[in-house]
Amino acid sequence: MQDGGTAVFDLGALQYNLKLIRQAVNGNQEIMACVKANAYGHGSETVARCLENQGVQWLSVGTVAEAIGLRRSGITSRILLFPVVGERPNKLLCDAGITISIQSYPEAEVLARDVGASTSVFLKVDSGMGRFGASTTDAVQIVRQIVSKLPSIRLEGLFTHLPFFDLKDIPWVQAQLLEFGRCVASIRGIVKAPLLVQALASSGIIFRLDAPGTNAVCPGQLLYGLEAPLPVGALDKATPFGSRPVLKEISSVLGAIREIPPDTRYGFGGALVARRKTRLGVIPMGFSNSLLVSRDGQVANVLGCIVPIVAISLEQAVLDITDVPGANDGCPVILLSRDPAYRLPLHEVARLQQRLPVEVLVSVTSRCNRSYVGTDAAPATTYTTTGTTSLGS
Repeated sequence: MQDGGTAVFDLGALQYNLKLIRQAVNGNQEIMACVKANAYGHGSETVARCLENQGVQWLSVGTVAEAIGLRRSGITSRILLFPVVGERPNKLLCDAGITISIQSYPEAEVLARDVGASTSVFLKVDSGMGRFGASTTDAVQIVRQIVSKLPSIRLEGLFTHLPFFDLKDIPWVQAQLLEFGRCVASIRGIVKAPLLVQALASSGIIFRLDAPGTNAVCPGQLLYGLEAPLPVGALDKATPFGSRPVLKEISSVLGAIREIPPDTRYGFGGALVARRKTRLGVIPMGFSNSLLVSRDGQVANVLGCIVPIVAISLEQAVLDITDVPGANDGCPVILLSRDPAYRLPLHEVARLQQRLPVEVLVSVTSRCNRSYVGTDAAPATTYTTTGTTSLGS
């Protein structure tokens, strides 16, 4: 049996979404594609290579391991490492050509000391998220100090992050973007050199918000076709973006089929009772190696029929296939599909699991077999991998 099932990703959809984003920003904004969290579960190495082949010059990641892993896999695009918690191997990163983001002057001092050579950095500005970054006031002072005291540190860019999930948030977000724009103008007066400046991410792109002083965007979820339906009343502010899910399907195979007599207790602690003669089958997907979670109410599609998942353990799940008489060993099982015929799109799976769709995506672990289809070059191409490059590889 397969370990963790198989996830199929459509690189053609990834390229299509990139094209939509470029059209939305009129082609005059640098695309800094976010491939953090293993490219939102899609496989960072393959996604990065596809984006690089499409002319994307900047990638952004959230961990040192991701940054170094991409470099060691042969990715040559510029890579921006977002702020991290704890110590950071500055010399290793700079030697690998990774651009580091800082959020304070002391951090810039440490970087200059560790590297001992000319180094370009991005400054993260906190425009209201409250997670990472210098305040808009402090950011200006930090840049003044860097310019006057640290000649080896070259400020190459600025960025901020203001995600939002509701129409009522837009006025506040727009006000924060204006404040960030004023901060950018002040810093440009100090640096007097070209800067790459990013503020908008997926939600800002969809609603076409105005971000004064910026010349870059950083799409994340939107790049992978994760686009929540617009709420009622939103159509006067935005139209459906039209992105396509890059995750095409997650599937497994059925095995270990058995029959349980009526009135028989089974399952953990005998908590389940067969009310009729019941056929059960097992898939090699559990809550440690797949998108499944330890929660009731999840389902799968077997031969076109929606069947309940009655038990989930670390590495396996048990399906009730009583109403699918044709189900046998080796029968395909669909856990998620963008094909409407299977009735298991990402948002429905997320609803049943009581999770956000992005949580489902990033739960596609490295133990899941990955297959890539699409138009990465001229003919359709299929790639198969069984994980991602790690820091130690």
